[in-house]
Amino acid sequence: MIALPGRFGRVPFATGLLLAVLTAGLPLHAAGKRAKNAPNAPSPETPSNASTRFAPVEADHPLAGIWNDPEFTRRLLGSYGFNAATEPSLNLEEQTLLRDQILPVLRLEPTNAIPLLEAAIQPDASAVFDYTLGTVLFQSGDTTNAVRHFEAAISKYPDYERAWKNLGFAQVRDGHHAGAIKPLARTIELGGADGEVFGLLGFAYLNSGRPVSAGAALQQALLFKPDDFNLQLYLLQAWVASAQYEPALKLLNELLSANPERANLWTLRANLHVERNELPQAAVAYETLRRLGEATAENLLLLGDIYLAQEARELALEAYLEGVKLVGGQDTNRALRAAELLASQGAWDEARALMGATRSAAGDNLTGETKLKLLKLEARVALATDRGDEAIAVLEEISVSNPLDGEALLLAADYYAGAGQREKAEFRYDAASKLEGFEAEAFVGLARLLVSAQEYRRAAEYLQKAQKIKPQDRIQRYLDQVLKLAAAGSSKEA
Repeated sequence: MIALPGRFGRVPFATGLLLAVLTAGLPLHAAGKRAKNAPNAPSPETPSNASTRFAPVEADHPLAGIWNDPEFTRRLLGSYGFNAATEPSLNLEEQTLLRDQILPVLRLEPTNAIPLLEAAIQPDASAVFDYTLGTVLFQSGDTTNAVRHFEAAISKYPDYERAWKNLGFAQVRDGHHAGAIKPLARTIELGGADGEVFGLLGFAYLNSGRPVSAGAALQQALLFKPDDFNLQLYLLQAWVASAQYEPALKLLNELLSANPERANLWTLRANLHVERNELPQAAVAYETLRRLGEATAENLLLLGDIYLAQEARELALEAYLEGVKLVGGQDTNRALRAAELLASQGAWDEARALMGATRSAAGDNLTGETKLKLLKLEARVALATDRGDEAIAVLEEISVSNPLDGEALLLAADYYAGAGQREKAEFRYDAASKLEGFEAEAFVGLARLLVSAQEYRRAAEYLQKAQKIKPQDRIQRYLDQVLKLAAAGSSKEA
């Protein structure tokens, strides 16, 4: 957690947070009327009963580690000292109003002081009132109006460091990361640099698509708090986003040596190795997650992809099956993609096992396009493993329910072509050739039928049509061979 002391050190927390902002000491310097007969600043007489919560974020929010830290909350609402050279002053009348009317209300419930502060805010009144109202609103979660009052305080007193700081924090809290950059940078310029300011500036840069600047700011933040885990994570993100993988891996290894049980660190390490195409190291990281019992379905499916890329089919299938079990029926398409990868490498038995597990896990969720996709993949695997009768029954069923399914038509045509049933094959290739996106493959299929019947000229015509639609080197080589056969046949006829 970020818990950095401010410029004035740690001070016992005996009063309410809003009260601390106001009673840390009030400026007594001013020009003309404001400087005359200025009494001592109001000071707290009793502990405050006001809330010390500061609009906390949800536990899964990326700022939760920082924002929900009680020490950060205390620092956010104001330092416990006062720099008279940079803070706006109050005249005698304003100090009396603050001491006698506003502070007693703030001690009990800060939001009840809003009407008093609104009445105190005037064009020529001290910027302290604008800032204080902004802070009350910020504490209650009304960041939109808090921003407006912080900006008003700054317009009156351009060097109001705490107003700039809280303005930047409010913008970050509201998700306006680009808008937070200027006030946070201005805070640093005015001498308010600390780990919190640099840390949130880095976070703002990171979420504004400026990872290099984010890294620079976060490295500055870590000078104040070198062991802060959240800052280190943000720096890791910045380095990864800017492709600075070497320092990212070094920092990640340091964090893992101190936190070997943290699943998010192992996930990040695996992703880094994948990004660098270091697949064996990525597999080790994912296997560590697996042993920790923290591997997600996506982790396991990616691990399967890695093993498959290394031609370790059995290990791939094991990871895929475990991933599909975790996915259940929630992401059948991802499981089918894994089965397609297995099939594409000729791992027919593994593909069949994974499809069976997918069908079982999906249960009633297997409907519509997903079901058709699985059926066609099953048919493709069946065709490749000499179970054509099983495959064609499925394909014909698909074609009856959807005559415009080009993939099913082509698979069925391939089956009939292999079975020597030219008429049935030709009919389905012809039907597929009329469907957008399937024309080229259908023309190639028709050409092969004609080549098997030694009708080379007609075959060449279909191949030329296919090349016009979707040029491919392998089809061009096939066309050249067919043209030679056609020419040879013409010579013999002559």
